[in-house]
Amino acid sequence: MQKQHGFTLMEMIGVMAVIAILASIATPTIIGAIRDAKITTFVENSNSLRSAVAQFYEDTGRFPVHVQTSTNQNEKQLMKNTSTPLSGWDGPYIEKKLQNSFSEGSYIAVLSTNNANYQFDLDGDGTVDTTNVSVLRVDQVTDSIAKKISDIIDNDGDVTSGSGSWKASGKVKRYGTASNHATILLIHISHT
Repeated sequence: MQKQHGFTLMEMIGVMAVIAILASIATPTIIGAIRDAKITTFVENSNSLRSAVAQFYEDTGRFPVHVQTSTNQNEKQLMKNTSTPLSGWDGPYIEKKLQNSFSEGSYIAVLSTNNANYQFDLDGDGTVDTTNVSVLRVDQVTDSIAKKISDIIDNDGDVTSGSGSWKASGKVKRYGTASNHATILLIHISHT
């Protein structure tokens, strides 16, 4: 009779423990890399959107108008000449509907507005530099993601308070609280 060879229960438990340890070490790195890739893609897309809005403005003499409906009117204006044709429209300026890669189904839109919440202190001196702007609004973005986006776009370091705070100045503005889900990231995209 031949003796059968195989792994003992202790050897199997040892191998599984090593795999579990390696997985626990690698998982945060993988998750971080995925998050960083989403942030990089988002910044690239916002830069492309900035160019699209500038071209739309150059062609039509105005910014895309946001109308709060189930489908965002401004996206329609950037993608096709709407049912009320715009003089000078020479698009499409974007190829697909805007998506929030940070929170599925959350709000994302290009807004042209003079609402006080959408004013920007671009140079960080404590005074409003723009009152009638076109912005990219993205809801439900965490502080850590918003900070990384601000670091890339504004290169504003770790200033966390005062008029030069990364949340209050530059092209990236963050306001709202996570507890009520009114977490809003605004990126100044107009060229005026």
